[in-house]
Amino acid sequence: MESTEAHLNALKDLGTLIHVRKNCCLHNRAHKDHYVYFLTEGICALHSVYPDGKERIYQYFQPNDLIGFIPVYIHDYPDDTFYAFSITAKSDCTLYQIPFASFRDYIDRCPELYRWLFELTVSHYDCALRHCYALQNGNSLSRLCHALAELAVPCGNHYVLHSYFTYGELANYLGLHTITVTRLMKHLKDTGAIRKQGHTTIIPDIRLLASVEPEKNL
Repeated sequence: MESTEAHLNALKDLGTLIHVRKNCCLHNRAHKDHYVYFLTEGICALHSVYPDGKERIYQYFQPNDLIGFIPVYIHDYPDDTFYAFSITAKSDCTLYQIPFASFRDYIDRCPELYRWLFELTVSHYDCALRHCYALQNGNSLSRLCHALAELAVPCGNHYVLHSYFTYGELANYLGLHTITVTRLMKHLKDTGAIRKQGHTTIIPDIRLLASVEPEKNL
């Protein structure tokens, strides 16, 4: 049996390499899009925008994520609920754009990949569920620390939060005001849980991040 990596390379060969700018909509049910995307560079998000212009972010997708494959198998929803959701590039992105038909045909010819799709779906579901739980049950600092640990990627002996995650972006994700996120990030810097290198946030120790206690005025 070929490795999953070999299959992923084959899937990319079925697609077209594209570059999209920040805020480009990749998927929206109302647009009747028919592509799966394999993200190689940049950050995308599953989100919705309310009539008053307020954005709610449910999940981020980072490099090596497969985006938009659920509609391949669920063609119609029983109501209009999912028309409110979009997948949008939150930074300039590079992706392989794979037509639904080509994707479905390849997966059907290589059924061992269904296990990988199942694991990927569970991973996405778990991230969304953890984020929902943190929003409902954590204080502002614990919610921010959870988000930083979730979104940061390993880099040597530490973790890095890429520069696209501005304080405003984190505020949208956490349902907080940008000023609140700014104050909390300063507190994390003061305790040594994070440090800044230009616009990049570095987390020396994830365990330390999880153990930071809020100040009384936070």
